[in-house]
Amino acid sequence: MANCTYCGKQFGFLEYTSPMKRCKNCEASLHQTQSQLFYILDQEFQKTGIASSKEQDLIQHLAQQRIPQDIGMPILQKQLYYRGLSEIMWGNIPVIRTRMILDSDETAHFSISAVYHKPNKKIKYIDGTLTGTNKKCYFVSFTGSDNFTMDWNNISQTRQTTVSSLMYNKARKPVIVEKPAIHISVTKGSGGGNYEVQDPLYIKIFIDTLAKLWKRQLVIYQEQKAHGAIPQHIRAAVFKRDGGRCVQCGYDGEYIEYDHIMPRSKGGQNTVDNVQLLCRKCNLKKGDRV
Repeated sequence: MANCTYCGKQFGFLEYTSPMKRCKNCEASLHQTQSQLFYILDQEFQKTGIASSKEQDLIQHLAQQRIPQDIGMPILQKQLYYRGLSEIMWGNIPVIRTRMILDSDETAHFSISAVYHKPNKKIKYIDGTLTGTNKKCYFVSFTGSDNFTMDWNNISQTRQTTVSSLMYNKARKPVIVEKPAIHISVTKGSGGGNYEVQDPLYIKIFIDTLAKLWKRQLVIYQEQKAHGAIPQHIRAAVFKRDGGRCVQCGYDGEYIEYDHIMPRSKGGQNTVDNVQLLCRKCNLKKGDRV
């Protein structure tokens, strides 16, 4: 009789086995563990991002729990995916080459094929390329018409969504299928609407980060030298958590500063939990008090 490759238990005569020759109980338990780890990764990424130190911790955890490769590999792949997105979210944005003619001080950060569902009385489907630089977001159609430029300052919101597309099955009959997309909201100008893309979360993180970096050029950082510079990823996480507003009075204008809740002079560290956004008035009022 065969044995379960995970727990070693001998299978009964009619007992169910998985393709990996595991018993029913082990199969259910391992998939539950996988779902739990997926959930933990999702929560950590949404909260502050995934730090590089988490990678070795996860590898050790999988080894200690003797998680089989077919269960553990998707978990590691998801963590690596979130690691890359976390770096982008923290402001460590890669630079790429593009065929677009850019300004001398303009650099491209992403470029991806997209189908723009141009809103109108009847939706117009436009194939093209969505490109983000340190200055703007461009959509360039393959036909050379229906091109759009969106200023980062005018992008107010992005969200993942799905769009309906007309496809044809093997029998050449038309069918409607749902495809992943990102919705871009703009306060003025053209380009707002749904863009059908392969990985909406990836593009959303890029667009959100580039828009924040552009808008945060107006934010004044006034950290005393004795306090040491707050790392970029800490500033990004705090700015996201506090919504770009003073946590005391709700001010969201030009004079926003990063404040140590526990002052550095009293041992406070550069951590997300110890840094908050205050307007200049509230920060001066607080001084070095806790």
